[in-house]
Amino acid sequence: MSCWMVTGERQAIRIRGLYLKTVLRQDIAFFDTETTTGEVIGRMSGDTFLIQDALGDKVLFCI
Repeated sequence: MSCWMVTGERQAIRIRGLYLKTVLRQDIAFFDTETTTGEVIGRMSGDTFLIQDALGDKVLFCI
């Protein structure tokens, strides 16, 4: 059980890093017109938590 939880945590960390790199590559106008800082942070933490939860608990129950 803990193996899947560790796997989910590692993937979430990797995805957070890739997401941050992608966001930082955006033009500055992206942050002025299309989104806010809070929205970026909320989406990053929320989406990666869902992925971590799916890989950690849900995959274990499927197996």
